[in-house]
Amino acid sequence: MRTVVIDRHVLGVEGLPLPQGQAFDVSGAREIFDDRRLPDGFPFVVDDDGGVSGCRFLNQYLLDAQEQNAFDLGNIRRFHVYHLSRLLRYIRRRRAQELAELAGQPVEDWLEKHGEPKIDLIHATRKDLVGYRDSRQSAVEFTTLDTELGCLASFFRYATAMGWVRFNPFPQWGDRNTLMSGKRKVRQARFLTTAQTAHFLAAGLRGDGSDAESLPASPERDYVYGLLLAATGLRREEGALILDNEIPPLSGMPADGVHVFERTGKMGVIRSIYVTAEVARAVDLYRQTERAALVRRHQKSLRNFRREGRLLIFDGFTRLRGQPAVVNGGHARSTLGLTDEDRARAVRILDDGSIEPLGLFIARGLPPVPAYWNELFADARDRVFELGGPNRPPAHLTVTPHTFRHTFAVTMLAALMREGRERAGDPYLLLANPVLTVKELLGHASVSTTYQYLYAAETWQGEVPRALRSLAAGLVGHTTAGDPSDEVQNSEGQEEV
Repeated sequence: MRTVVIDRHVLGVEGLPLPQGQAFDVSGAREIFDDRRLPDGFPFVVDDDGGVSGCRFLNQYLLDAQEQNAFDLGNIRRFHVYHLSRLLRYIRRRRAQELAELAGQPVEDWLEKHGEPKIDLIHATRKDLVGYRDSRQSAVEFTTLDTELGCLASFFRYATAMGWVRFNPFPQWGDRNTLMSGKRKVRQARFLTTAQTAHFLAAGLRGDGSDAESLPASPERDYVYGLLLAATGLRREEGALILDNEIPPLSGMPADGVHVFERTGKMGVIRSIYVTAEVARAVDLYRQTERAALVRRHQKSLRNFRREGRLLIFDGFTRLRGQPAVVNGGHARSTLGLTDEDRARAVRILDDGSIEPLGLFIARGLPPVPAYWNELFADARDRVFELGGPNRPPAHLTVTPHTFRHTFAVTMLAALMREGRERAGDPYLLLANPVLTVKELLGHASVSTTYQYLYAAETWQGEVPRALRSLAAGLVGHTTAGDPSDEVQNSEGQEEV
């Protein structure tokens, strides 16, 4: 059993490679995909023999979810098919072990002779689900497992409603799903101070102060990527796949120095992204130097991608109702409607015949995969550690792209709270709730997610550190304490939000 995604070009030219020389029948597949309006990148599950009879209900659930717009494509791929197929593999392996025991054979020998049992998710029992939960508990945190079990529960609720199963095998007590932990994790934000963030950007990502051997290959690109995350609160993938026309050149910035555009993020939430003139200036430098050179250097790779049908070719950029858009066949299309897969392979053909990626950040011709940025941040951590200095982040805090999102949240929330207190005496001033403002900036689906930053923002604005230092000064015999430099961050683990 394997999970595959729709790629019309590859499917039509190469077919679907399967073990032992087997082949997937692609006749009529393209027509079916078009009739069902299934986009490239949509996932489905096939058995080892190329058939889908053993995965019928799993695939039907995915198709119905897509057709009824229950989840966006990113969630279907990253969560639902991922967790559902893992459960199905577990159940099939469990059945194979039971049958192998009855036959008095090792399970591997039984599988080699009979193959994987073709059972679907509708054949899952309560014992299967409890066993699966127990097998996963030691591998992941309970918060991650609860998210996973939530995806599985969604399938079985739908299967029960559709009559695929007689009763829901998920253990329930009243309205409560007892398979899930029911625990609440108090998450605390990992964040950097402004000085630490600036130091990590310059010394870590751009390589300032490093020797020639340690310098990054594209220092301005890496610096601008980190700056964009820290200054806007974008998630790792959102920043990596931003388009070149979504940030105007410095000369095209509004008079107030802040450019606003909309971006579709996690869970399909659309939010406004604010880019300041300072960020636009850094982007301009990268555009005019490294980006232009990278586009020229990788023309051969881009031409190969074009021959293989892997590029999504647009006519160019434009604006639609004041927002960034692309032109396709003479028609403007908002960038809001582009999936991450579209953004990763979107290009335009210039007048001289050269191919230019539409993505702002490129490597080897196209935007890098998200894991690429994790590696760059790992290298940046090493540089910062080697350089040392007073603004080096604390050793217990592993700086990742998502750390910059936390930093943005805490910094913005603290600044808005401080601004509100300073202006609260104006009877004609209507103040927005700072938590709700930051919620919109980050694109959180629930305000409860944003509230986790509230304690950090309140605690480290200055008042509490100043009081703590005054107390310590009294204990050691001094009468005054200097201004705090807010160098304390939390060391707790944190899931991406």
